Amino acid sequence: MIVRGVSRLAVAAAVPRINPLAVGRTPEGQWGQEGQRGDRLFKYALGGGIILGAACKEGEGEEEEEEEKKTEKPKKKKKGFGERKVMEYENRIREFSTPDKIFRYFATVRVEFENGKKEVFMTPKDFMRSITPGEIQPSNLGLDMYRDIPASKLLEVAGIEDGDESEGPTFLSRLAEHGLISFQDYIFLLTLLSTPKHDCEIAFKMFDLYGDGCVSYQEFLDTRSVLESRSSMGKRHRDNIYSGNTISKDGHSALTKYFFGVDANKKLTLNDFVVFMDGLKEDVFKMEFSKYHPEDGKITEEDFANLLLLHATLSQQAKAKFIRRIRKAYKGDESQGITFEQFMTFTHFLDHLDDVEILVSVYFAAGMKFNKASLRKVAHVVADVELDSHIIDVVFTIFDDNGDELLSSREFISVLKERAHRGLEKPSDTGFVRLITALGACVANYVKGEEL
Repeated sequence: MIVRGVSRLAVAAAVPRINPLAVGRTPEGQWGQEGQRGDRLFKYALGGGIILGAACKEGEGEEEEEEEKKTEKPKKKKKGFGERKVMEYENRIREFSTPDKIFRYFATVRVEFENGKKEVFMTPKDFMRSITPGEIQPSNLGLDMYRDIPASKLLEVAGIEDGDESEGPTFLSRLAEHGLISFQDYIFLLTLLSTPKHDCEIAFKMFDLYGDGCVSYQEFLDTRSVLESRSSMGKRHRDNIYSGNTISKDGHSALTKYFFGVDANKKLTLNDFVVFMDGLKEDVFKMEFSKYHPEDGKITEEDFANLLLLHATLSQQAKAKFIRRIRKAYKGDESQGITFEQFMTFTHFLDHLDDVEILVSVYFAAGMKFNKASLRKVAHVVADVELDSHIIDVVFTIFDDNGDELLSSREFISVLKERAHRGLEKPSDTGFVRLITALGACVANYVKGEEL
């Protein structure tokens, strides 16, 4: 090391060649002239050596700190006050606003067609941002603020926005090759995300009139209508003629072109429909997983807990209690991490949560305890998946409130249901509408009582 080498040279240069016999006491017990001079030089040299030695150690310490910084995991940048307020506002829009307003807020592109009509579209990244709490809209865009482009550049813009598949959603990027996401596409994509796969397959088969595993464009429109009428987002939507966000057969739809071609004369098979559903959900899960910056393909147990609680309608104090519990149990070397494959297996299990809830209620009705072995067995019977032992341990650490290694339906089913539906099945009001409805019912009952 350079500093160490310099210190040795400096000490060697600072110490002169002194006669050792001259450096000592005279017979009278006093220092001689040569001895005093040699003593002073020796002290100066010794002092210089100490200073340079300290510098050497300081240099070594700085190198060690630099090496530690290289290996240390980068800390997450803290959000400022203004950014947090914007995030809270946008999260309230996602949770309580109508589908029309959510679409208008997070969409970034407005296309002007040759007949002068304008229509708003989302890119795949806009769609991801609209369903992910905490993802902030670009500062220069917001409610009814778009980039205007001509219809001739629609596909070109889609390619520019989502051509980088290493960062953006890959499956939705292939959808962008057929156009951007219109409002009717947006409603249907939300419906697929919040509807169990089994229900979608049943609806598809119901409108397969010939039983050949294929549906035409018209039959698909009937299937879509049934699924949307069952979902919360579909029920909350009302056509807005002022914004142009309506669901119609004549609207521009990238999904229609993706499934049935430009002329809508192709057939859609059940297998292709299932592949699309699986690809859409995997895109969303990958984006959520990568948000936590996995190391060696793994996120921490705390990150996994945050993913499960992402859409939960719990207070911040309740969420903090869950997080503290998992942080205490898996700190330091006790943390094994969660891989994306483990996370995907658990999300597949959540897709069958309605059936899981029935089996859990059967356990309690029979007086049986719902422990870790029970959860593993239910996952195998209902979803045909083998949950990893570590995932089961983490789930029990999060939701086992009293530490008895047993779960109740109240402890985890409600939270996992919100996770499975991605918060899309929540009521669209903050409680005021329900309060007015309840007061109206009370007044009506009172009036009836007076009449009797």
